[in-house]
Amino acid sequence: MNELQIRQAANNIERKETYSYQLAKYKKAMREGFYFEALMIVYAMLEDRLKSFLYYSGALSTRNGKMKICPKTKADLHIILTQEFSEKEAFRMSTITGKMKLIKAIIEWSASVELNEMEASTYMYYLKREMESIDIGGILSVLNELEAWLKYRNEVMHAAMNKNIVALFENLPEKIVHGMEYARYIDSQVKILKKSNKIRKAMKLQNN
Repeated sequence: MNELQIRQAANNIERKETYSYQLAKYKKAMREGFYFEALMIVYAMLEDRLKSFLYYSGALSTRNGKMKICPKTKADLHIILTQEFSEKEAFRMSTITGKMKLIKAIIEWSASVELNEMEASTYMYYLKREMESIDIGGILSVLNELEAWLKYRNEVMHAAMNKNIVALFENLPEKIVHGMEYARYIDSQVKILKKSNKIRKAMKLQNN
């Protein structure tokens, strides 16, 4: 069983408290040279912002607990995702790369179709309309850069004990700052989707 061992933030107040605390810890870690802690916080923020992007895109049933593809939108998302990836690769939301794949597939699909081609009042119609409100080129560029950043992060976290110590820390602070920049940019796009929350409202999806 994959039961959570740590209680989730119960509401927006607790989420805000957690974010404020972690951002303060990030700034302190960067000032004092605790780069591994800073890297962990940035990675967690990236994963959370990607999850929120999918949530406000109507892809996820909930922001809390185990991530599940929303039953009301799964069939359409399956069509979008399997245009780029195989059946086995579809809907692997438990990993950060799985989240990125679905977001990229949604954005690339949106850029390839016209709104007047969509049947009104359907999920794909609302999804296309909301994707037009964000910076498609910008977020695709960030996601592409993030792939390389994640490879670097994984090399640091999973092979740090085998690295030359000078080489290990040579570019680490700069890379962490770049990761935070990616997280903040993704957050700016999430805020656009969140402000109207049109997809979840139109599809009558629960907000939790």
